[in-house]
Amino acid sequence: MNLGIGQTIFHGLDRVSASDQYKPDILHTIYLGLFKHMIDWIEAFLKKHGRLQAFDEVWKAFPPYPGCLVPKKAYRELTQWQGKEMRNLGRCILGVLAMALRQPGGAQAIPFKRALRCVRALVHFNMMAQYRSHIADTIAYMEEYLDQFHRMNDIFLELGVTKRTQAKVDKQRKEIQRQRALMRERVATSQGRRMRHDDRDEEDEPCMDMIHGESHFNFIKMHLLSHFCEHIRQFGNIPMYSTEIGELAHKTQIREGWRQSNKNDAARQILHSYGRQHAIRMRLLNLQSLKDRATDLFPDVLKHLDRTTSTVSPPVICRRILKGRRGDVSNIVDFGRILGVSLEIIYRELIRYSRHNLPIDDRLPEDHATL
Repeated sequence: MNLGIGQTIFHGLDRVSASDQYKPDILHTIYLGLFKHMIDWIEAFLKKHGRLQAFDEVWKAFPPYPGCLVPKKAYRELTQWQGKEMRNLGRCILGVLAMALRQPGGAQAIPFKRALRCVRALVHFNMMAQYRSHIADTIAYMEEYLDQFHRMNDIFLELGVTKRTQAKVDKQRKEIQRQRALMRERVATSQGRRMRHDDRDEEDEPCMDMIHGESHFNFIKMHLLSHFCEHIRQFGNIPMYSTEIGELAHKTQIREGWRQSNKNDAARQILHSYGRQHAIRMRLLNLQSLKDRATDLFPDVLKHLDRTTSTVSPPVICRRILKGRRGDVSNIVDFGRILGVSLEIIYRELIRYSRHNLPIDDRLPEDHATL
């Protein structure tokens, strides 16, 4: 890549290597990186071979399957691809693409096979990168899939042309057409028509040579894949360093902070609110640690700690979701019995829901005993 790593704030520290500071991230490197490029490649490939409509039909007809989200829109109707959509794409793209490329024509057999092998290698590499533990064989599989992906991705080379390369190709094509037009003016009309038909093939050859000479896959996120296996050998599994958990936490923090703000310079209010909450939680943890060590604390501090620890809600227990109608459920008592939830918990949740979502006149009473 010919990248030079300059001096950072960690330069000169003992046991610190600048090249090891980066940690592979599946979310940004694969899902939001290579998979986004792969979407553009596949769409251009399908359009070139007239299979885009077939891909849309298979995409919409994707059946329910554990771990996969059923697409609600056609492939071309999706305007924004985020982490959740990319994760689902990695699980179902190979099957959908294989169905869209079935029954190829004579000249399409080899390109279709190479495209499927390229996509399959990247998907398998992504799946194995998510393993929580590795042995020498799994790392060898990852290296093999990555090598296969690099051997097969030239099928998409002409589809990932940059704007600069495309401008050069257009300029060269216009120059060839101008020269051919001057030659046709000097010959008879019938011979000129034959030359025009032959010129189309001759125009494509130098243009394709320029595309293959100028285009490449030499960009940062493509290069980062080569460091995944070595990172696993040195530091362990890759999901351990994933930023996906932090991204999910940001959604909740920003949403709650936005609701609590007055919508005027909301970003500053969100940061201040979260900073204060974080500082208070750290302070409470420190005081609780001092209390556990039998350290002398002020009575009001002890009273506050007792009040905060007593109001901590129990952990949420994941329960199964009822779908459809059941003949053995006729009232809320039967509903709680089927779910294994007490009536007190159901009433408390209904009261909480009404307090947050219903007008004051329509809310349920605060005391669940009155229900």
